[in-house]
Amino acid sequence: NTYVIHHYLLLLIFVMAPPSKRRLQLSAVSKKRLSTSYLNTQINNTSSGEESDMEIDDYNDEEPSNCKSKFTIGNIADLFELCRAQCPLKYLSVLLYMSLRHFGVSWNDCDGFLRDIGSLKAQTAHKWSQTFMSGDFDEFQGENRGGKHNAEFYDYFPEIENEAKQFTLERCSEKSADFTAIDLANFIDAKYYEMTNLTKNVDDVLIRSVSSCRLDLRRWGARFKENSQRPYFEGHERSDVIEHRQQFIDYFLDQKDYYYRVSNDDKPVWTLPTQSPPCILLFHDESTFRSGEVCSKRWFFGKEAPFHSKGKGRSNMVSDFMVQHPSGPFFSLSKSEYEKALVKYPQLANDTGITYVERTATGSINVGQDSYFDNATILEQFERLFQLLEFKEEYKDHVIECVVDNARTHSAKSHSLLDFGKSIGTRCPVDRIEYTDAQGQKQILNCYFQGGPNHGMSKGLLYLAKELQIQVPSKIRLEDLRVSRLEQLAAKYGVTIKFCPKFHCELNCIEGLWCSQKMYVRRKTDQTYTTMLKLIVESRENFRDKEIHLKLFRRFWKCLLAYKDGQSYAKVMKMFFGTKCEGTVKSHTRISNSNLNV
Repeated sequence: NTYVIHHYLLLLIFVMAPPSKRRLQLSAVSKKRLSTSYLNTQINNTSSGEESDMEIDDYNDEEPSNCKSKFTIGNIADLFELCRAQCPLKYLSVLLYMSLRHFGVSWNDCDGFLRDIGSLKAQTAHKWSQTFMSGDFDEFQGENRGGKHNAEFYDYFPEIENEAKQFTLERCSEKSADFTAIDLANFIDAKYYEMTNLTKNVDDVLIRSVSSCRLDLRRWGARFKENSQRPYFEGHERSDVIEHRQQFIDYFLDQKDYYYRVSNDDKPVWTLPTQSPPCILLFHDESTFRSGEVCSKRWFFGKEAPFHSKGKGRSNMVSDFMVQHPSGPFFSLSKSEYEKALVKYPQLANDTGITYVERTATGSINVGQDSYFDNATILEQFERLFQLLEFKEEYKDHVIECVVDNARTHSAKSHSLLDFGKSIGTRCPVDRIEYTDAQGQKQILNCYFQGGPNHGMSKGLLYLAKELQIQVPSKIRLEDLRVSRLEQLAAKYGVTIKFCPKFHCELNCIEGLWCSQKMYVRRKTDQTYTTMLKLIVESRENFRDKEIHLKLFRRFWKCLLAYKDGQSYAKVMKMFFGTKCEGTVKSHTRISNSNLNV
């Protein structure tokens, strides 16, 4: 008994620490001594030596740097599942628990780790460790003594194993990267009931678990590895960004009772505004889909890999809106509402070069062929939205606000208004401004007086506005002169625009829509433009059906509260987007249901 326990302690040491040459040789000798083929020493001596040399050479070729980032929970869970086939679950669980506690790992971290890899809970492992430490070996070994000696599933159904291998090879050879271990588990399940002529009940579990299928894939030579690179950007905690962020946060939290929000229950539901008039919050953004982009990781079989198209392919730019309202997540009019809108705004039916989803303001452009979403097209799309909003029956008697990012398409100007003063003689960065008027004629506007009592002095924004025949109140504030064209257009239709702080995509809920859609498209794409357009439509419906928007809206308000409590950008990213997020480097973090459940 003591020998068995020491053997598994030795095994754990080999797993946890990078092996030296001496340890590799000792491991090879130990395996050889415990092997049933040990009696054939004369036959196996040469091959064992070659194997040991190969193992040592393979290790020497590996990078000696820290590989912690490569040790994912999935890999550890797969290895644990493999060990369970040779050793009782209780022994492994107690061994891991005692080792983790020995190195000072907290109880909660131990429990979370053991649960993630499929081990016994920390409470159970602690109980058995106390039994082991008390010296009561009979009780400790009272269950599952001797490990597992049952025949494997494929020993009874070798035909299913052959078909499963063929199925895996075919799926890994496809361009699309949507093959998962779940697909293999479902395939094996279907073949089992087909072969046995049994009827599966609705409540029956899979005949072979997903974790076992992952081990099958590894045993057959498949590997799950990087399929493409991820985009990066530098985050910022600049003083101006923090100031804008604080204004943004205070605005929404001070008026939170006016908005439709989502509860914090396990199954989120809508909570209605308690103040009047109620406010509907829209989120807008654009994103580009590229037909050549593929999923970051996928299963490969052996050394074979399907052909991969070079480059990013053709692009399609989508500009969309998400609505924080029970009628959402996407804005659209009914057929009767749209007909009423056409009566007042017949230009809604005109062809403008933007492909709109029927009866909505959601548009797309084939980049490189149908131009690009620039300032003019964005303003055109927003005006279409504002005109359609008027006829949405569910939005009657509501205040409408729209959150947009700080992209140049929303506030692009040849000169920044922040550099100009309001009055005569104040700061002015340029001598003159060249622009094109509504008739297409080139015009020049002098920013300094060319004569008169103010000769040589700057005109200031107020005087320049009057020269451009813009009706401006004489007592207007400087901040009011600096509003963007989008804000002016929105005010015309009674809509408020709120700009999201720079570098804070987590405060714009629609970013989660792009993550969900692109993950769906990249997994199923065959890298053709036609398929990509079809998948974009499907991914939008998939987003709606899974109700991911509820979790995104809930996370928006939680991020606001976290910032209000003094948390930094990096801390908020780790709190609500996963512990692997580093606020200073990563962009468009992958959104999954587990990350959204906050």
